[in-house]
Amino acid sequence: MRYKLIFILLFILSCSYELFATHNRAGDITYRHINGLTYEISVTIFADPNSPAFRNRDEIEVNWGDNTAIDSIGNPLVGPDIPNRPNVKARTWVARHTFPGPGNYRVRVEDRNRNDGVDNIDGSVNVPFTIQSLIRISPIGSQFNNSVFLRNDPIDDACAGELYVYNPGAFDPDGDSIAYELAPSLGTGGFVAPGFTFPTASISLSVDPKNGDLIWNTPNQVGLYNLAIKIKEYRNGILIGEVLRDMQIQVIPGCNNRPPNIFVDQFTCVEAGDTLILPIESTDPDAANNVSLSVTGEIVEVPISNRVSFNAGVPGNPTLAELRWNTICDDVRKNLYNLSIKAEDNAFPVVLSNFRNASIRVVAPAPENLTTTPFGQTIELNWLNTKCQNASGYRIYRRVDSSGFVPDSCTIGVPDDLGFVRIAELSDLNQTNFIDDNGGRGLIPGIKYCYLVTKYFDDGDESLASNEACDQIDKVVPVITKVSVINTNETNGIIDLEWSPPNVIDASVFPPPYRYLIYETLPNDANIIIDSTNSINDTTLTISQINTLNQDHAYFLEMYSIGSGRSFMGNTAIAYSIFLNITATDNLLRLNWSDNVPWVNDSFTVFRMKPNASVFDSLTTVNTSFYNDSNLSNGLKYCYYIKSFGKYNLKSVKSPLINLSQERCSTPVDNIEPCAPDITINASCEGDSLSIYWNNPNNSCADDVLGYRIYYAPNQEGENRLISEINSPDITTFSIRDRSIAGCYSITSIDSVGNESTEFDQECIEYCPIYELPNVFSPNNDNRNDLYIPILPYRDVDSINLVVYNRWGDVVFETRDPDIKWNGLHKGTKEILSSGVYYYSCEVYEKSLEPMQSRSLKGTITIFNPETPIDTN
Repeated sequence: MRYKLIFILLFILSCSYELFATHNRAGDITYRHINGLTYEISVTIFADPNSPAFRNRDEIEVNWGDNTAIDSIGNPLVGPDIPNRPNVKARTWVARHTFPGPGNYRVRVEDRNRNDGVDNIDGSVNVPFTIQSLIRISPIGSQFNNSVFLRNDPIDDACAGELYVYNPGAFDPDGDSIAYELAPSLGTGGFVAPGFTFPTASISLSVDPKNGDLIWNTPNQVGLYNLAIKIKEYRNGILIGEVLRDMQIQVIPGCNNRPPNIFVDQFTCVEAGDTLILPIESTDPDAANNVSLSVTGEIVEVPISNRVSFNAGVPGNPTLAELRWNTICDDVRKNLYNLSIKAEDNAFPVVLSNFRNASIRVVAPAPENLTTTPFGQTIELNWLNTKCQNASGYRIYRRVDSSGFVPDSCTIGVPDDLGFVRIAELSDLNQTNFIDDNGGRGLIPGIKYCYLVTKYFDDGDESLASNEACDQIDKVVPVITKVSVINTNETNGIIDLEWSPPNVIDASVFPPPYRYLIYETLPNDANIIIDSTNSINDTTLTISQINTLNQDHAYFLEMYSIGSGRSFMGNTAIAYSIFLNITATDNLLRLNWSDNVPWVNDSFTVFRMKPNASVFDSLTTVNTSFYNDSNLSNGLKYCYYIKSFGKYNLKSVKSPLINLSQERCSTPVDNIEPCAPDITINASCEGDSLSIYWNNPNNSCADDVLGYRIYYAPNQEGENRLISEINSPDITTFSIRDRSIAGCYSITSIDSVGNESTEFDQECIEYCPIYELPNVFSPNNDNRNDLYIPILPYRDVDSINLVVYNRWGDVVFETRDPDIKWNGLHKGTKEILSSGVYYYSCEVYEKSLEPMQSRSLKGTITIFNPETPIDTN
């Protein structure tokens, strides 16, 4: 009867195992938004169709991640056969769930069990197969999200010793940005599966974060492996969802097959409304193999797929294919379209595949036929918009003088390096004109203004730029031609101000006579009238008793008709005096100056007066607003001023326009730290000696090092302490003999004016602890070996934890003092212990540059005391 019962129990257990037998290989959870807070999830699991669990159990349990009950879902949809894989079948469970409100919900399925024999998961047959996805529901009602969808099966083969590439074929129906990460496979509770390790590789195993390629370079161990790819979605830089795909790869030995190659333009652009033609070619390095091509991605999904055709070509070697996409304006967006191309050979018995990604940008057409028309102090822009009415508006860009920019098919917007500035943004797509009045200040006569116009979209995308259109206004207002410093002084400085009157005046609108009001713009943006004239030909003013040494000065003019009352006619742009600044450093003075003027300065001449000289000499002419004067003598004063040469594009204005800056003096000073020497340390920890050697920086990277400072720190994070100073550049060694030389050493250089190097190397010497215990002592008060102490000398020990036991395991002595000094007395009775053998355990805490290290010692201690009996019990 007893044996019959055992047999019955074994039968039940075997049936139970059969019911839940190993079968799950790979899978993922995807979802789509239905309405409100309701989502539909699809759980797809690739499993062994020959497993009893596959045949007998249809239900899975879903944890919605919102503290509601775990739902059981049945009636899975069984997928079609997977080519070349009779032991794998896909089943998909579909369910809907309404979440309680906005929040983050990690939907998880944990199903028994994984298939047996997964080499990088301990006991995979007993590990639940766990997949999960993150649903983030925003409190903003319009921000609902659909997950990515994955079109390439997560079951694949690889050949040992051959490069392996896989791509999940993800696309996002919402057009969100996708990022990929390599992730571990999961087990119970969503934690990493027990014993999981990533498969080993000869070189590397990684996932491309942008295109999702899993690159295994190269598999070096035959076996069955699982891993996961985490696919994240971002919208406006914010994570809005993620899917974890668990996949399985079989690495096969000696398959004598190499994956095919794919040739395609990996980045291409097409203008909305045009047809993209993308040729694709694949070849197989094994001549006997033919190759089949297929594509996945958003553009081959509804609704775009209605305008896309893919001619896969006839499988061969090579195989030629072509994708055509008839684009429309609705395809325009900031994010790229990603196309995953798969090439698969027909080798036997192992079919190998390869993947390649192509990125496609659909760009919006530019506004057409941009023209400019000057009017008064303004320029009017007009353009046409005959294509893509789904834009949000226009952006207007301006620069001085032509750039010659003609955008290529992939350059959207206006590149920053062209020098254009965005001056306006129009939100009405029907407004195809703009008047540039320079923000109400009026444009400057004689300046060639050039413009570009683009369209912008709600997602931040921008169209191709229009043609460049340029124009300039007539001189209908005066223009300033000179703001030149005549005398440099803190209180009695002088500036000459000049201007040119307008060329064209409509006397019927503005009858003579005319008046100029001259303003100075102060640093706090206040404007004050400093003078006025009552003649159109009175165009000069000398401004005196001002500080030209320490500040620049800015001026503008207003012009009025006073023939019939007082009518404002216009104003000049603000013009600043050139202001020179000087920064002193070692044997060098850095000159830089501002030239904020309405005309164009073509060049600048630098004048210098040497120490002890009385006149300025022309030093150089540059077309920049800076100059470095080098090879100077430290401690001596040099003086400078700048002479600018500029022009308007106006025949009625003299050229060149010459202006002077203030004079400024400075003295070069050695404020540059020297380089530090390279150091080498020879140390003998046991011998308590250390020698430091270094090079003389004057022979390599410096020229005025006079000495060195040597620093010590107890460890790499410790504070450096000066331990020696050497006052000769030729002494390049230093030695130490000390009880402990452990620690970190560094050396700095000191130059002739006391500058000390701040960047230097640090070399560290580790401690060399020594601690040993004797095995006998005789505590009989004969002044010989009466105390139990360590073998001397010991070194670099911070503390110990010594415990001595008798033969019954009772503790008879313990201490934390490294010196020990045990006199043989029992810790409790305080009586002398009997002669005999005792046992000790000692934890020695040794000094180290790293966190404190410990070392364990164990052994015996023999107490020899003729006055006490020998412990023989």
